[in-house]
Amino acid sequence: MAFTKEGFLGHFSGKLGNTVVYEMYGKTVIRSKPAYKRRPAKGALKQAQTDFSRVMKIMQAVRSVIRLGFRDVAEGRSAFHTAMSLNLVNYRSAENPEDLRWLVVSQGDRAGAQDLAMEVQDKNANITWGDPEPGKPYKMNDQVLLLAINNMTLQTTDKVQAARRSEKRAEIALPAAKEGENILVFIAFHNPLEAVSKKSPKNFSKSLLVG
Repeated sequence: MAFTKEGFLGHFSGKLGNTVVYEMYGKTVIRSKPAYKRRPAKGALKQAQTDFSRVMKIMQAVRSVIRLGFRDVAEGRSAFHTAMSLNLVNYRSAENPEDLRWLVVSQGDRAGAQDLAMEVQDKNANITWGDPEPGKPYKMNDQVLLLAINNMTLQTTDKVQAARRSEKRAEIALPAAKEGENILVFIAFHNPLEAVSKKSPKNFSKSLLVG
């Protein structure tokens, strides 16, 4: 059933006969339900659906990070869907999609860092970095974002402001992992102060895989 709080021309939501009414990006969408039951997908279509489902689960697992990391490059759609589109392409072209090394959790033109290294001690990862990537904008007070993810369970830990670029060192607790599961750590650099004043791809770096 459909309902509205603003009269017949107000905001509908729900079902009305064979019609479904809902809102998307602030607009009311009306569509009819299919009159027949679709046959199960096969072949390439089935694979496309499987790929989409897998990447969607990964995006949902890291959604708090990608909503920030893709905010400044999202044009005409949400940061989440912008990240979904890019990572779906990466997943399908990856030599080994299940290892998650193709994952991008932020996108932009700000400088990342050279000479990335990681040392694991107990349940923590210590990450170090060197000079900024050449030819890209940066400031030494840039904040460091860290994300750790288990490639099988998709359990994550993250730090949006783990350290400043000038410190050249940051630490993050790692999610649990059993035998056969791998933990990947990603790093990105961003400047919240510049992001407040103006939306720009220069506010965030593209994420880099540390290890």
